[in-house]
Amino acid sequence: MKLSVIQTGRLRDRQILVLRDEYVKRFARFGKLTITDREPKGDTVLWPTSARWKIALDERGDTYRSEEFAQRLQKWTMVHGEVAFLVGDAHGHHAPSLAASDARLSLSPLTFPHQLAHLLLIEQLYRAATILAGTGYHHD
Repeated sequence: MKLSVIQTGRLRDRQILVLRDEYVKRFARFGKLTITDREPKGDTVLWPTSARWKIALDERGDTYRSEEFAQRLQKWTMVHGEVAFLVGDAHGHHAPSLAASDARLSLSPLTFPHQLAHLLLIEQLYRAATILAGTGYHHD
C-alpha cells in the first residue's frame, strides 16, 4: 500500500508531530506512507504527480466507519495504485487543489483544527492498515 498525505502549510506543534511520526513508523510494516508539507502557489495544484487517486479532507465529504474506510482504502489502492490525501490549513483548501480531487472525505461532522485533523487522518490510515492485516489494534 502506497499512500501520501499532503499538508497545506507547515505543522508546528511538536506534540502533534511526535504522535504523527509514531503512526508513520508503525505504518511502515504495511506499506509506504509519505507526508509532505506544501505551500500553495497560484494555480499550481499541490497533489504529487505519482498520485492516481486524490482525496481531499472536507467537512462535506463522505464519512465512513473505520472498517468501511479500511475496505474503501483497499479498493482505492487496488484500483488506482498510489492514493493521496490533502489536508487543508487553518483557512481551508487551496481552491485549484480541491477542484482537482477525485473524492472528498470527512473525518467527522465536527470541525477540527487542521493540525488535529492531520493527526486523526494519519491514525485512521494506520488503523485501516491494521484492520486489513487482521492485527489486534482495532477493537470492534
